[in-house]
Amino acid sequence: MKKFLSNVLLLISVLLVSLVAVPWNKIDQWGFELAFLTENELMIKAIIGGFTILLGVIFFFVSNNQFKKNGIVENHTRNLAVIPLFGYALASMSYTAYLAYSIYVSAIPSTAQLLLFVGTLGIILSLFVVGYFLVVEYKRVKNLGRLFRTMILSEIAIGTAAFAYLNLVYRVQDRYSSISTKYMIFMIPLFLVLYILYLILSAKTEKNVEKEENLEKEIKENKKIKDKSVPSTVDTGKKTMIVSKEQAILTGQESIDPTSVVFQDVSVDPEFSKMTNQANQANSIEYYIEKPKMFKPLTPSFDELVAYVRELPQVVTKLDEDRITFYVDRKPFLVLMNFGNYYRLAFKYDLEQGIRLIIKYPTISKNKSTKDELWFKANNYGDIPKEVIYSIVKTAHSNYNN
Repeated sequence: MKKFLSNVLLLISVLLVSLVAVPWNKIDQWGFELAFLTENELMIKAIIGGFTILLGVIFFFVSNNQFKKNGIVENHTRNLAVIPLFGYALASMSYTAYLAYSIYVSAIPSTAQLLLFVGTLGIILSLFVVGYFLVVEYKRVKNLGRLFRTMILSEIAIGTAAFAYLNLVYRVQDRYSSISTKYMIFMIPLFLVLYILYLILSAKTEKNVEKEENLEKEIKENKKIKDKSVPSTVDTGKKTMIVSKEQAILTGQESIDPTSVVFQDVSVDPEFSKMTNQANQANSIEYYIEKPKMFKPLTPSFDELVAYVRELPQVVTKLDEDRITFYVDRKPFLVLMNFGNYYRLAFKYDLEQGIRLIIKYPTISKNKSTKDELWFKANNYGDIPKEVIYSIVKTAHSNYNN
C-alpha cells in the first residue's frame, strides 16, 4: 500500500510540473474558461515549485532513514525525492524556450533573441546530462551525497523558475496574450511519456545494479577469516596437492607479456575426467582474437575469485604448479591460471551459452586443448565485467551440482 500511494503521489507530481511547461495565456482555447488561472499563473506555478522542493526535502530525510536501517534506498523513495524537482526545472526551461522562439518568429527576429532561444535549448540538453548524476545516482551514494544532490536540484529548480520569470517580464511583456499556445497542451502527455521511459530505463539499470550488489553480498557472506596460510610457492615435494577449505591460497605471479601466450591452449587436468583422447581432431568452433595491448584493473582479482570458488558447495581444490583446478564429484568444472596482470579461466559450459559469450566478449574462445566441445576459456584483462565472471563460475558449478 505504501508503494502504491508513493506511485500515485509521484504521478500527481509529474502532472503538476507538466502544467508549468504550458503557457496559460489563452485557457479558453482548450474548451474551458478559468480566468483565475490566467490571472494567477506565476503564483500558482511558484506554488508548484515550492511543492516540489518540499517533496525533495521530505524524501531526502526518508531516504536517509531507509539507508541507515536497511543500507539501501528504495526506488519509489528516490523517485519522489528527485523526479518532481528535476521535472519542474525541465518544465520551466521548456516554457521559456517556447516563449523565446515565439517572440523571435513573430516579434523580435534579432540575433539576441535567437541566442536566447538557442541558449534555453542548451540548458534543457544540459539538464538531461546532469540529470544522470543527480537522479540516477541518487540512491547509490551515501547520505552526504544525497544532501548535495537535493541542494543542487533545489537550486536548479529555483534558478530555472527565476529565468522563466525574467524572460516573461522583460522580453515577452505585453505580447504574451497574443502568442499562439494551442498545441502546447501536448506538453502534458510528453512529460508523461518521458516519465514512463525513465521508469523503464531505471528498472533495467536497477536490475543490473541489484544483480551486482547481490554478488558482492554473497562474496562477503562466503568469505571467512582464515588463520592458517599456505602460500602456493611453498615446496611441498609434490607437483600437485589437494587444498582443504581451511587453508588459504595466496598467489604472487609476476606480470608477463601476453603476446607470447595469448594463443596458448589451457590444458585442463584430465585426471578425473572421462574425455576421450582424439588426437588432432578438428574443433567445432574456431575463434581467433587480436592480442590485447592494454590492461585494466582486475575485478574481481585472482585471489578474490579463488576465494569465491572455494566457498561454493562440494568444491574440491587441487593446486598444481601453474594452475588451480576445481572439482565437483571428482569432475573438473573450472581451471584458473594467474599471469599477474591478467588471469585465465577454463570452464565447462553449455554449448549455446558458450557461443553467446564468444560473440559478446572477444577474449572468450573455445578451449582447443580439450576435444570436449563444452570447454571454453576466457582471458580476463579487466575488460570482462565482474558479474559476468561470477556468473560463468556459478553456472559452470551448478551444471555439475544439479
